[in-house]
Amino acid sequence: MSVLNMPPLTAMKLQMLFAMCFARAYQEIHKYQHRDPVTCKVVLCDQCPPGTAVKRHCSTEEPTVCAPCPEKRFAEQWHWGDSCQHCTSVCKERQIVQRECNSTHDRLCECIPGYHLVVEFCVRHTDCSPGFGVIVQGTPERNTVCEKCSPGYFSSTSSSTEPCIPHSNCTQLGLKTVRPGTATQDTLCDTESEEFNFDCSDQHTECHTGVNHCERKVSRCASVKSLTLEDLLTLMESLPGEKVNEEDVRALVRSCPSQRYILQLLHLWKIQNGGQDLAKALSYSLHKLNLKGARRPLLKSLKRIIRIISASTLYRMYEKMIVNMIQDNTCFKTKLYND
Repeated sequence: MSVLNMPPLTAMKLQMLFAMCFARAYQEIHKYQHRDPVTCKVVLCDQCPPGTAVKRHCSTEEPTVCAPCPEKRFAEQWHWGDSCQHCTSVCKERQIVQRECNSTHDRLCECIPGYHLVVEFCVRHTDCSPGFGVIVQGTPERNTVCEKCSPGYFSSTSSSTEPCIPHSNCTQLGLKTVRPGTATQDTLCDTESEEFNFDCSDQHTECHTGVNHCERKVSRCASVKSLTLEDLLTLMESLPGEKVNEEDVRALVRSCPSQRYILQLLHLWKIQNGGQDLAKALSYSLHKLNLKGARRPLLKSLKRIIRIISASTLYRMYEKMIVNMIQDNTCFKTKLYND
């Protein structure tokens, strides 16, 4: 059956298919048809490459002449147009420039940190509710992905960045379990332990009756002289939130006595992460360090500090007292932590 004898709709579809195949063939070989104004013949011209536009069409005698795109204009594809596209002049609200415009690409904008693009607007990343943690961090293109905390993990706050963290292992800390952890609460450990025979118990009562005595107790229970710069850097990497930079850690080692290393490092971390719970962060760190097989002196020191902070049911108030205590102005000058 010829095209002429086919039903009109079928014939039209075939013609469109031929036209699309023909156009695609030209696109792949970067050619286009142009009628020579002198000879009136249709000639096959070369397209212009990205970053340029047609200055003069080809003829039977001469090839296509291309010219670079002028400033603030671009051409991303091979084409036969005689002009380049205008660059996007400004980014939209809550957007920043990810890549400036050049001759081959338009200006690329993206949402500011903490936001993602929905249609044409930047929308804040979703906070994962208590009992849920972040399993995929939000980006400028996509939203946060939350997932319910699995058994053995919890999240007590709403956050668009924090994952579920493991429950404290009371046995590993040398403590007894008072209340098992839930999806929204950490395990509650008591203060009794055979591992620590020194008076690192009953801190809650004694710290409220005498700050000087409590400070001596904190120093004796939490300080250790055998820690190295490598131990401190390993600890800092294991802590969640914003990291203390390596230069400040090295300055700490140069300026402080070794028994003050870990307390001063935690003081610096708390300054940069004022909203984070120190006890919870240390439990998370201890879990990671155990998995990595960190050195025993570092693990032992962390267990003692966690024990001191966890000893009080009012640990948020107690934590602030501890952080203020551990600051040593003889090591370096820094701002006081203000909860």
